[in-house]
Amino acid sequence: MPTPRPSTATTMALDSTSGRRVPRHRDFLNKHGHRHHSYDPEKAPYPLCYDRQVLELENIDHSFVMHVKKSVSVVQFPDHISPKRSLDLGCGGGTWILDAAKEWPDCEFVGFDLVDVQVPTSLLEPDIASRISWVHGNFLTTKLPFDDDEFDHVHMHGLGRGIPENKWGVLFEEVNRVLRPDGVVEVLEHDILFPTLPTWFTAPLRARNKRSDSVHYPNGLHHRTENPPSSQPDIPPLPHDHALLESLYYAVFENRFINLRPTAILPIYFTSNFRRVISAPIVHFRMPALPPLQALPQPLPPNALLMEASLSSDRSETTSQPHAPPTSRPFAVSFSSTHSSATSKSASSGESSLFSNVESSTLSYPTTSPADCSPHSPALSCDTANTLSSETETAHVMKKPLYTVDSSAAESTSMGVAASQSLIPLGEIDKLSERSLAMQLYWSYQSVLACQEAMYEELLDRTRNRTGQLTECGWDTDQELSELESRTKFEILVDRYKRDMQARISLWCSLAELGWSVPPREAMSKAELVEEERLYRAMLEARRFASEEDLYTPCRSVRIFVGYKDSL
Repeated sequence: MPTPRPSTATTMALDSTSGRRVPRHRDFLNKHGHRHHSYDPEKAPYPLCYDRQVLELENIDHSFVMHVKKSVSVVQFPDHISPKRSLDLGCGGGTWILDAAKEWPDCEFVGFDLVDVQVPTSLLEPDIASRISWVHGNFLTTKLPFDDDEFDHVHMHGLGRGIPENKWGVLFEEVNRVLRPDGVVEVLEHDILFPTLPTWFTAPLRARNKRSDSVHYPNGLHHRTENPPSSQPDIPPLPHDHALLESLYYAVFENRFINLRPTAILPIYFTSNFRRVISAPIVHFRMPALPPLQALPQPLPPNALLMEASLSSDRSETTSQPHAPPTSRPFAVSFSSTHSSATSKSASSGESSLFSNVESSTLSYPTTSPADCSPHSPALSCDTANTLSSETETAHVMKKPLYTVDSSAAESTSMGVAASQSLIPLGEIDKLSERSLAMQLYWSYQSVLACQEAMYEELLDRTRNRTGQLTECGWDTDQELSELESRTKFEILVDRYKRDMQARISLWCSLAELGWSVPPREAMSKAELVEEERLYRAMLEARRFASEEDLYTPCRSVRIFVGYKDSL
């Protein structure tokens, strides 16, 4: 067992973003509300935070593999004899070990990770807890704290975002050392991608926030304030709205010497340490199909605001009497939001899953019927409602292949090409629902958000030393953000990216496919409804500019490797 690291609960650390000394709590350091490891970036370059939603990405990945492979492992063990001692290197929260302990009841497990984020064994069933141990350390700076030939199985999943390119060879040497003869290591790795959205998709969402600077005087005169001409030189149009975040994201890894395409370089280091190797082809998952738009909400009754004011007045006069707290009007869900304050399970009896084929689920998207039309609706007639509804329903694209396979990447080894293709059950992936791609996109964009503090540090460095790179990415050309401080501007850009991705994923559509009824949207005032219809039409019009390239751009690339240690 390794020597325990001394507690750092009472020590101080320097926050690189603020320049202030802040308390360090054991393995973690708080940066603008996000939990990060407290190691120096040169010793542990892993840039992602350890927030709850980031740790949950591990569960999403594991559930996906379990669904398509029907097992915790891609390895075909001889005579179905499971390993006796297994090491999960970079175990994260320990999700894989918990399921593997159930599938392999005779196996002992060791989870090794940089920080303590695993489930306490005291919360597990005694039979499982007795076979699991968590060990913490940094395998980039020290050798693995295990004996030679100690394990007959090693599991590695998604370590590429924290390992510099020149460390892979050393790491695999250590894995080879701790493996027993004929032991096996399996690696599932993905490329580092920044999922982007075309301008035709984001422009209508952005138009909602743009208003002309104008003043209406009491005498009826109208004055419009023109924006002053920019002193910046002509800048070529950006490829998309999030070009700056994309540049910062890739720079975070490049500055840490982390290769953005580990699926391409790993065979070099893998085959130099393991003589029997199976390298599967790279699977590129495409962007999900454009979902239908949600139907327009209903208008508020003409006297709704007067009634609300009257009720408020009545409540204020009876404050001495006990009464239920007033119910505030919930925030109206816009087309650029995928959050809902309440959902209710439908009465469908069939079991449904996000991974199920779309044909096995009944979709219940909201529609606008003539009965929903009201004479009080200022901009939505019955005919208009039916037209918009039909356009929404036809926006659902027919199912096409969910992925492309780069077969040229499959290595022909002593195990044979057929064995390499068997690592990925493409037949099971073909059965997945079109909406399962939304999960892949969610995983990718959440990985970007998990790096936002490292991206901000890169931004600060550019503001001090490389302002030209910021100008090229539109940092100083956004009139809406020009007067804000750097941190505030950065957080607004990150929030824009998050909301745009939520609109692209459209979580409500996945819930409908799972059999959940979509809650009706909150009624809106006349002005709000006019704005919603304008946005509705703008988004429908924008979809006409969608190209095949936009719809089939990869949002995630995955590859699997299996290596066997030579027998004595």
